[in-house]
Amino acid sequence: MNEPEKTPESAPKESVPNHGHAKIQVNDIGAKGRASLKSRIIVAAVLIALAVPCIVFGGWFWFSFVLLFLLIAIHEVVKAPQKKFHWYIYLFTYILIISFTVWFLIKYNGKAWKEAIDNNTRFTPSLEAYFSRLDVSLYGVAAALGFYFFVAIIHDDFTLNDVCYFFTMSILVGLGFQALMFLRFYPTYIKVGGTVTGAGPDNLFRWWTSSLLLIFVVLGTILNDTFAYFVGMFFGKHHMNERISPKKTWEGFWGGWILSAIFTTAFALIVDACGTPILPNLDLNHWYWVVLIALIIPLFGDLGDFSFSLIKRFFGFKDFGTILKAHGGILDRADSLIFACIAASIVMIFINGGWDFFA
Repeated sequence: MNEPEKTPESAPKESVPNHGHAKIQVNDIGAKGRASLKSRIIVAAVLIALAVPCIVFGGWFWFSFVLLFLLIAIHEVVKAPQKKFHWYIYLFTYILIISFTVWFLIKYNGKAWKEAIDNNTRFTPSLEAYFSRLDVSLYGVAAALGFYFFVAIIHDDFTLNDVCYFFTMSILVGLGFQALMFLRFYPTYIKVGGTVTGAGPDNLFRWWTSSLLLIFVVLGTILNDTFAYFVGMFFGKHHMNERISPKKTWEGFWGGWILSAIFTTAFALIVDACGTPILPNLDLNHWYWVVLIALIIPLFGDLGDFSFSLIKRFFGFKDFGTILKAHGGILDRADSLIFACIAASIVMIFINGGWDFFA
């Protein structure tokens, strides 16, 4: 949803009298806008080419893919403030965010491992068998608060702002990347009550049907960003919040939200018509849930975009990283996806679990 700045090249053309008939003005994006568009397409194509095979194969392929990008994201978190911190702050933050992300694996596989030892049976680690909800360790949250505040008390160069930054980013990144795993593994849990990685009812389900929920959410997020970018670039006139994100316009927001919801709803209904519904509660008979999630995804994607922009502006840095060159780092591209995945995961848990969600 990032629209280009209005330079002399991209300023809207003067309106010409048309005898009382309204005329839609199209912005001239200029050479700079065309170059940015080309760069965006290349970056998106590379990321999609890397992600799609891992999404389809799922299991440890997807787990490894998410973990790799998580390590890059954590590096961006600790380096973005452009301050020199003590080495143990870096180490603790790495351990904390990774533990938040894989807490489900540690917690429930740990229990299964102990039961296997007690019963003298073979233990096989599983990604899907226990993934019924998002799960964050309260011990980890308490440890994070205690550690960061303790460091701020004993070191003058680690301020309260730093405490808030590291704690907030640890929760957001850890829970966001856990949601990326949840959306891929949750359909298997729903289908067969959990199963050992690699074992499923059939190959069609393991490699296609079980990946549809994640594809649905990622598609909605990407389409929202894409349509918002194009609508804002060509038709954007009214800025949403220049203090936080001066390039975003209301035209881009509405265009991205509406078009994304339409296309993601169509995607869900088409795959259901082909005999492979995303989930039992996300089909034609439950079209209202499909529409609700299709509307929620872009809204929370935009919230993530604005939230990360607010964090960057408050702490005075432009991008979280440089791995994607002019497009910043992984977190600069995944900000909307993190919020969208968390929101979609919570809604899916509530839809399938009902009031047990609060248990």
